[in-house]
Amino acid sequence: MTLKVNDFEIIYSRLSKHLRNGNEYLEHYLETPIKDYSLIKIILGKGNRHKALISAGIHGDEPCGVEAICSFLENNRFESFSDTWELSLLPCLNPYGYEFGLRENHNGKDLNRLFRHSAPPEEVEFAQSNFDKNYELTIELHEDSMTPGYYLYQKGTHPEDEIVGDEILKAIKNIMPINLNDEIDGCSAQGGIIIQQRNWSAMDWWPMAIYALSKGTRRTLTLETATQFAMQTRVEAHLKAIDTALSFYTEKFKN
Repeated sequence: MTLKVNDFEIIYSRLSKHLRNGNEYLEHYLETPIKDYSLIKIILGKGNRHKALISAGIHGDEPCGVEAICSFLENNRFESFSDTWELSLLPCLNPYGYEFGLRENHNGKDLNRLFRHSAPPEEVEFAQSNFDKNYELTIELHEDSMTPGYYLYQKGTHPEDEIVGDEILKAIKNIMPINLNDEIDGCSAQGGIIIQQRNWSAMDWWPMAIYALSKGTRRTLTLETATQFAMQTRVEAHLKAIDTALSFYTEKFKN
């Protein structure tokens, strides 16, 4: 029998404390053979001109992103962006996997491989339902047990935005080492940034980042911490990345 390694109810309780002050909140109930879970969406700064989506926990064995979103709320890190950004937060897209420390959902599905599926799992449908608006930015929080340091994937419709990846890694290097290998996760890499040559329109399967691009997102960032470091360090690296990315575009849109 699979044993729990995390308690989703603690995460739910922490998130629930931050649903006041006019923040919009959406809850979708997910039935599994074990119990019912809540898929949660929180919107901060609703109505602001610029829009970003931050998600975590699509792989249940990557808890750092879930913790980072909780910390983002608990430490009021949105305040400096509250006049500029409408932020949609999806704190834990795979609550079953989170509780049991599994990459997959309760049906053994890797949710981040099914965004082009004709009949995707309920968790993927919930994530897809958020792309009824064009985002300037989506940020997905992941982690990797095989990497010696932080790295990221980025794709977008504006080539001049490529610099944001470098800015993120420069900001993080004093928190966590950067993975400077020439190959990461089977892909070519340069300075901690994955170089992908694939034509995403021809891919058989899509992760969430590619789905976001297909729906008009300007820039997608998939951020990967290294699990060999303490949780606090991993969380701080992700929070620094979020701050850097939002600050980068806040300044860019002023011009």
